[in-house]
Amino acid sequence: MKNSIYITLALAGLLSMGSCNDDDFLPGNPSMEIQAENADALFGDSLPFTIKASDVDVPLSTLKARLFYGEEMVSETVIRTKTSGSDYTGKIFIPFYPNISNGKATLKYVLQNINFTTTEVEKELTVARPDFPYLTLVDSEGHEHRMDKQSLYNYSATGDFSQQMKAYIKTPKVGAHGNELTFGWESNAITIGSTTSIPFSSTEPGSYSITFNTFTYEASPFAKLLLNGKEMELVENDIYTLKLALKQNDILTFEGVSGYDEWWIDPDFFAKQEDGTLKFLPIDGNYQITANGKLQYFSAITLKDGNPAKLQDDGSGAIWAIGEGIGKPSTAQREVGWTPENGLCMPQLTAKKYQLTFTAGVSMKTNAINFKFFHINKWDNGEFKGDAISTTSELVKISESGNIELQTGQKFERGGVYKFVVDVTKGNTKAVLTVEKVGQVELPMPDITVNGVKLEDGGSDLYQAQFALTQNQELGVVGIEDWAAWKVDPDYLTKTASNTLKFLPLAGSYRIIADAAHKYFSAVRMNGSATASLGADGHGAIWLMGWGVGSPSLDFQFGWNSGRNYGLAEVASKVYQFTAIAGPEQGSTIGQRIRADYVSCKFFFQDGWGEEFSGTNALTLTTGAKLYLADKGNIELADGVQLTVGATYVITVDLTAGNDKGVLSVVKK
Repeated sequence: MKNSIYITLALAGLLSMGSCNDDDFLPGNPSMEIQAENADALFGDSLPFTIKASDVDVPLSTLKARLFYGEEMVSETVIRTKTSGSDYTGKIFIPFYPNISNGKATLKYVLQNINFTTTEVEKELTVARPDFPYLTLVDSEGHEHRMDKQSLYNYSATGDFSQQMKAYIKTPKVGAHGNELTFGWESNAITIGSTTSIPFSSTEPGSYSITFNTFTYEASPFAKLLLNGKEMELVENDIYTLKLALKQNDILTFEGVSGYDEWWIDPDFFAKQEDGTLKFLPIDGNYQITANGKLQYFSAITLKDGNPAKLQDDGSGAIWAIGEGIGKPSTAQREVGWTPENGLCMPQLTAKKYQLTFTAGVSMKTNAINFKFFHINKWDNGEFKGDAISTTSELVKISESGNIELQTGQKFERGGVYKFVVDVTKGNTKAVLTVEKVGQVELPMPDITVNGVKLEDGGSDLYQAQFALTQNQELGVVGIEDWAAWKVDPDYLTKTASNTLKFLPLAGSYRIIADAAHKYFSAVRMNGSATASLGADGHGAIWLMGWGVGSPSLDFQFGWNSGRNYGLAEVASKVYQFTAIAGPEQGSTIGQRIRADYVSCKFFFQDGWGEEFSGTNALTLTTGAKLYLADKGNIELADGVQLTVGATYVITVDLTAGNDKGVLSVVKK
């Protein structure tokens, strides 16, 4: 069926006076000829068309192709039409919606000129759902699993899947005009056009089937999460909640939780029992329990009339902690910050006494906290300023504005378990904060990264990784809380800012080493996987062995053991440097790397015994060096000389003139 409709927009004429003439208005006569089209299509197609568009009187403006399912326009393509009499080609997408059967759609072509005169051509289009030969399940790691057709619209894949199988689904192209279609997870539902993983889940890991229906978008399995037999509500991807009335010491039983034994539980709300159930700790009331599958933890908040509770005038309700340096299950995963909705709800285990329990180094930073107590997890709804809360704690202080911070010179012991209690029994304006260490847990060393690269555990609390570095390159360090306590090898590194190092030697391959036991960063020059040696061109590394020298302190003297050699940094072309503070033989501090009273050492071409700076390769001591050192076969203190304890000495080996013409200098800073 073809209908042509001509629509003319009348313009009001201009009233003229005197001898003025009216201008003739030309509405134009846009016309179309369908050069190529299709009478049928598949849902999901990009349907091509070609239209010859003309208007001999008025320039053309646009050609629009519009698709209607019933009375609803579901797709549109707009083409600019500049030349009358030309062919215009385009495509219009045929949406693939759920629960729409094979049938008829209406395709309208609308041609418009610059005077807004339009012509419409309406065509009937037969549309059908594609019969895909198979589908593909793409998991979160990019692995693909074929979903075979079981019946019309029904597909499944069976495999040894994880209990929580996150994946999206894609189709092959079907037909001459078909597209690859994807089905993902948006707003807690399967949606076409998305590649966000669908949270498939099974009650047990192992072999099971994942199914999908391309007509209804129904899929399985989605294991139900049950709390005391009640189904928890999926509020966002892999996060479930349930609101319920609880009594103190009620027992909570979860079903359908993958990896339940590994989940973290909030110690202010729950205590795990021997049988795996959770005992509810706060006083009787209404609560929302959350099972966060993304981060694998159980938490809770107090409710009032179904919403987050607010501190009431009588001291009942809830108190919320908002700010920096705290977060559950950890600050690394979910630091609260100054976003009130992220606030931590403090429950009452005893009426009008609200508590939060943190593990320093996990849910609370050891050396920096800055948070406040609020009446609710919103701004401008009440807070505890300095005149409403006090403390006698030796660990923390409260500012005039109510910020909770560490006392000067204090920090929390890593692994220490600390309980914060806000007592409002005397009124909301006379609150008292107590902070008590109630336990200690052994924590693994946190991951240390340098410029995003994880330092691997090399044993003995040494963490290291190899890098290609350039001189003066900045290195960002993550994973160290007590940054101020860490020292650096002064010839390789300097601390320029919080958690930032600057690399000092010439460009090359280096191993960066973090000594967690002694809180010390150092480096060593590398050649492939081996330590570097001195090259014939004077570049690479030279090595120091002997007594009276050590690093990071004199408690670690090199001696004559090849495994303890120290590689000097090439700080300038063919110039190598060792900076040391003079100190005692025993009981030295970090940085004291040369004995004040005794030195007997030697420089080598390689990391170990072999070619050395002696004989024909002996170093020439500058006049300044002879004030402190002498070459007696080994480099030793000059006769009658002792170094000044606490003074810094910069020892330099300059090979600019050649490896056999090295110059040794010493400068006292």
